[in-house]
Amino acid sequence: MAQRVVILTGCTDLALPDRVKLKAIIFDVDGTLVDSNDIHARCWIDAFEHFGKHFEWDVIRHQIGKGGDLLVPDLLNAREMRKFGEKLKEYRTRLFKDKYRKDVKPFPRVRELFETLHGRGIKLALGSSGSQEEVQYYTALLGVGDLLEGSTSKHDADLSKPSPEIFQAALERLGTEAGNTLTVGDTPYDILASHRASLAIAAVLSGGFERELLTKAEFLFDDVGELVREIDRVDEYFNNE
Repeated sequence: MAQRVVILTGCTDLALPDRVKLKAIIFDVDGTLVDSNDIHARCWIDAFEHFGKHFEWDVIRHQIGKGGDLLVPDLLNAREMRKFGEKLKEYRTRLFKDKYRKDVKPFPRVRELFETLHGRGIKLALGSSGSQEEVQYYTALLGVGDLLEGSTSKHDADLSKPSPEIFQAALERLGTEAGNTLTVGDTPYDILASHRASLAIAAVLSGGFERELLTKAEFLFDDVGELVREIDRVDEYFNNE
C-alpha cells in the first residue's frame, strides 16, 4: 500500500503522519528562565536561621530546585519537623515575596526566544513547583503569557520535583505525548522528574549547577538561547524516536 504524504500548511517540508517531531516544550522557571537560584538560597538560609538552624551555603544551594515540601524535611530531623517545619515553610514563602523576589531578573531575550519557538509551531508551557501567584508573577515579568498553552504550579501536584507530577500535569495541559515533548530545566531534580515522566530533557547551566550533575540530560546547553539556536538538532532527536 502506498504511504500517504501530508503537506503541512505554511511549511515547505513533507511530513509522514507516523513521523515523530518535537511538538511541545515544558520550561522550568527558576534558574532556567529567571536568574533566581542564588536568591532562593539566600532566602532559605535566612529562613532557617530565623528558627535557629544554620546551614552552609553549599548545602542549601544544592537543594535549590526542590520545593519546600521536600527541601525542609531533607534538612530537619523529626523533632524539628514537628516543632517548626510547617512554620518554616510558611515564613520562607512570605520572606521571599516581601524581601527577595524584587531582585529576580529574567535571563536575556526570553520573550524573543519564545517567539522563535512559537513561530515554529512548538507548543510552550511552564512547569513550575512555585505557587500559582508566583507563576503568574513570573509569566508577567517574562512577558510570555500570550505565547503559552498553559502553566502549572504546586497546586497541580501533591509533591514538587523531583516528583514527576509537575511535568505530567504540564503534559496534560499541552495535550501532547511524552515521545514528542521536551522539558527544559537547570537542576538534577528537573532531570530526575523529567525521566520519571519518560520525558527527554535539555538541561541548562544558567542555574549554576555543576556540569557533572547534569550529564544525565539528553541535551546540555549553556542557556535557553543556545537551546533555541540548536533547535534543529533537538528536533532531529525526536525525528529518530
